Amino acid sequence: MFSISHRLSLFFVGALCAAACSRTQDSPPASLPDGSVSSSHQPAPPSSAPAPAAPLASVEPAAPAAPSPREFTAQFSGFSEGDRYFFSDNYISNETSYLQVADELEPRGGAYVGVGPEQNFTYIARTRPEVAYIVDIRRGNALLHLMYKGIFHAAKNRSEFVARLVGREGALEETPGASLAQVLEAGAGSPASDAEFERVHASLLHYIQKDLGVRLSAKDLETLRDTHSAFFKQRLDLRFELHQKNGRHYPSLGELLQAKSASGTGSFLAQAADYEFLRQMQERHQIVPIVGDFAGDQALAKLAEELERRKLTVSVFYTSNVEQYLMEPETWKRWVRNVEALPTNAESVFVRCYLDQGRRHPKQLEGHRTATLIQPFSHFEATQQKRGYKSFWQLVNDD
Repeated sequence: MFSISHRLSLFFVGALCAAACSRTQDSPPASLPDGSVSSSHQPAPPSSAPAPAAPLASVEPAAPAAPSPREFTAQFSGFSEGDRYFFSDNYISNETSYLQVADELEPRGGAYVGVGPEQNFTYIARTRPEVAYIVDIRRGNALLHLMYKGIFHAAKNRSEFVARLVGREGALEETPGASLAQVLEAGAGSPASDAEFERVHASLLHYIQKDLGVRLSAKDLETLRDTHSAFFKQRLDLRFELHQKNGRHYPSLGELLQAKSASGTGSFLAQAADYEFLRQMQERHQIVPIVGDFAGDQALAKLAEELERRKLTVSVFYTSNVEQYLMEPETWKRWVRNVEALPTNAESVFVRCYLDQGRRHPKQLEGHRTATLIQPFSHFEATQQKRGYKSFWQLVNDD
């Protein structure tokens, strides 16, 4: 996925933290010292193809905010922008610090907006929103979330979720209070057969195409198969990787799922109640993936209109480190324009990820290359009005 020209090679040495947004092609970003981290909103040329903490209280997703299946598909198609090329597939995150702020993300209701792969499920489980949108420049990320949606639909418990993710079929019983280690062993402890994978994958495609009514191109079908195959082949050992290897060691899916915060808060699979909340949201079509650029003219604008229509405010916007690729003045203006259009309140916050590429963040925890941070929307907007932001370093140190 990397450019073959020397001129563009510098473009791809940057890294993102989750899997995220991009910019328009006319304003290239400053290059970064290495390529590492799993976000995908870096600008790129267009592609050729369009002691464990107690579980949170079980809060029912609010019915008035739930799109119908038809609305879900209409939003997926109608809000989305064109696909963008990116230098990695970002099947999973590589942000080891994603739980650093977990204990600050109490149930908030409202709308969650995020970017990238599975770490969003943990933030959604923590914040208990009424609706969630995952906005990413790569159509591959939206397809990944359609795959996850199909898995949530088919899997009545955490063990079955893990099993179907790695291509295994069949009903699995889960003992009440089962630990995450037991869940992962039950779901992914043994490999699926090729025949099993084919049946599970076919059932996911049937759900996406027939039940949801999503139109998938031949390229979409290829992308979905490649994505699911990666989980099937590598199971819990799957890692974020750049297409052009850089020698860095990234966390595995198993390591990310078993991570804990300082207080013991775990991932979205750590507690059965969190999984059930997410499953209910998926069944009510309240987690909607969108293909979009954070500084684009369509995805976030349509999202803002939809939230206004539903009288919902953004409670949490997880941006990963997308903004470091939006710092070019004209692009930054478009990003700020999109932020200002979102309905928010005094409690609305950003969640960001900072990647240490030679400059350690004051809040970076021992053993991590990333730091995850929270900033109130109101603080961002006040600083922007007074003097603005000139660098990502300034932004991630302004809380």
